[in-house]
Amino acid sequence: MNHYDVPIPPSDVRYWVMIVGAVVGGFLFVKYFDHLSKEKREPYLKRLGFVLILTSSFLPIYTILIPEHLFSFHRSLPLHFCSLNIWLIGFNCFLKSRKLFVYTFFMGLIGGFYSVLTPLLTVGDAPLVLVHYIIVHTALFTVPIVMIRLYGMRLKYYDWIRGYLFAAAISTLMVLINSCLNLYVENTDGASANYMFVTVAPAVSNPFLFDGLQWPLYLIPIHLGLFFHILIINMIYRKREQNPIVSEPRLWQ
Repeated sequence: MNHYDVPIPPSDVRYWVMIVGAVVGGFLFVKYFDHLSKEKREPYLKRLGFVLILTSSFLPIYTILIPEHLFSFHRSLPLHFCSLNIWLIGFNCFLKSRKLFVYTFFMGLIGGFYSVLTPLLTVGDAPLVLVHYIIVHTALFTVPIVMIRLYGMRLKYYDWIRGYLFAAAISTLMVLINSCLNLYVENTDGASANYMFVTVAPAVSNPFLFDGLQWPLYLIPIHLGLFFHILIINMIYRKREQNPIVSEPRLWQ
């Protein structure tokens, strides 16, 4: 039998293992790239991209190969924000596109942080899934940091707004995709499509999820929270920015 949307609360020892694993693993990952020679940086970035793309393919393959976790179009596709972001980050290790970096930078930092802080495993809590969850969500907020520190990725004026509009557009599109899957694709295990949690609110404790708010009202505080998180991250980035590609940007630009 499949188990979907399994929360890992702080009362579970696995929660703290995941937190420690993400913090220690993320720190060691960033420091490892910091100590690479200039000659090794390019080939190692491509190797990282290959590993991330391979890791991104794990869950769909896992649900196909493991009998207890049957593949489901409603739950097994890599269409959550974090799943989509890790694919884009992986490909950007080869492309090194500044525009693609903008779209993944903000959502990677926010998604990785909150996913580690309030873990919700969408296809069960088997040991391999737990390890995969830690690796993916640690990479979401560490790879963009490495791209800034070593590979010249920078933000232009108001890129933070572009990042928010990208997230808003993708999540709106996902409402339609969820609806189409629920209406037109046979559901064999009773779990409806809820990619990006834009159809039903996730069952986690989060200050931007209010009890009693139904769809679509529960999405309003989420979008407001996302907007201000992106703005704050942009301010922190501008405060610590080195070698900007625009002249004297203000904190909110």
